[in-house]
Amino acid sequence: MSLRRFFPLLFVLCLLCSIQSVNANTPLRVLSWNIQFGQGTDGVTDFDRTAAWLARMNPDVIALCEMPPDKIPSLVASLTQRSGRAWFTHFVPKAPGINEGNLILSKYSFSATGSKYLSYTRSVAQVTINVAGENINFFATHLDATSSALRQTEAQELLSWTSGFASPRIVCGDMNAGNDTPEVISILNVYRDSWVDALNQGTALAYPDNPVWLNTRTRRWRIDFVLYSSDPTISARGSNIPDTRDLSNTHVVTLLGTPDDKGVRPSDHNLVVTDFDVAGTVATPTPAPAPVPVLLTQGSTDRALAIHSTQFTREPFPVTTTVNLSNDHRTRIMLFATNLDLLTGETASSVSVRATDSRALTYDLAVEQVAKVPNFSWLSVVTVRLPDDQTITGDLVMSLGLRGSLSNSVRVGIRAP
Repeated sequence: MSLRRFFPLLFVLCLLCSIQSVNANTPLRVLSWNIQFGQGTDGVTDFDRTAAWLARMNPDVIALCEMPPDKIPSLVASLTQRSGRAWFTHFVPKAPGINEGNLILSKYSFSATGSKYLSYTRSVAQVTINVAGENINFFATHLDATSSALRQTEAQELLSWTSGFASPRIVCGDMNAGNDTPEVISILNVYRDSWVDALNQGTALAYPDNPVWLNTRTRRWRIDFVLYSSDPTISARGSNIPDTRDLSNTHVVTLLGTPDDKGVRPSDHNLVVTDFDVAGTVATPTPAPAPVPVLLTQGSTDRALAIHSTQFTREPFPVTTTVNLSNDHRTRIMLFATNLDLLTGETASSVSVRATDSRALTYDLAVEQVAKVPNFSWLSVVTVRLPDDQTITGDLVMSLGLRGSLSNSVRVGIRAP
């Protein structure tokens, strides 16, 4: 069936579509995780599994603790392959001679790096990155596991050292203590808790066996944090403690006595992701200002106007399609947008499409083509490839980005093959 037969329908539907508010800030996704030396709760050490989850969460900056330095090359190689992105790294051992420590990975290059050894064989790794013209000082740490008194000493050392760096500052790590303990309270007197901010905004996400509340578990309690300094250039938009369990694999040998024991996880800790907005002093370089893109929807709903690229059917879509024009059998869908005009020299790679599923897992979709619809110069068709994840069901929430501008969010239904 020819796509041209759909154009009159598209014209009517686009008149009914609604335009939502736009976030013009630069997004920064931060991930913090104690990876337990790459060992899952099945007792198996598998850094490729760790990398798979890091890539799936699509962070910009990562803080890992309990990282063996000899495994960094294999972790980075796997993460690079899975994410399609180069990564900069900075590692600091817990103490000199100790074969594990804190690792920072970043898609942004480092303008500076630092380290601080705390008391009782603990440490802090530090890097400076530039996001939208704003220097951000980023820290990864892991406090003592045995004693509140020792952690209080380390917390004061952490606060003293990080205070010497310019704001905005982001501090991540396993504090081995909850937010009602003296050591963490002292830190929270200086830094904001991104999880609490997201909770208050209604943008905190978790899963049914670990529901959202003040202390959604990262282990037996919420002991892993993404903290940040109060600064007008950075704000927490949302936070997520995702379900990393493989519920089809119940061979759990590391038992915590919580509902998380129902399936194998890549670590005995849950990871934490926070989405920040950075209002930089210099906008992302743009050849010219662009209107905000708008993804078209079905009438007054938030459901995307989307069509299967080869079968010309509507949602829900399978993630794979046997009748396909490619060897990978991944489904391609066409989204329709206004205010999507590429400048000279720009290609489909200038457009990004991000999708989030019902488990709060995030995917950057491959944008394979951006073209104008014949006879409708104001209307663009964007062809994207669905994620290579057969476990996705229900809706994917998608948004489109171009030169720092983010479109409205739309929903696309996904079904089993």
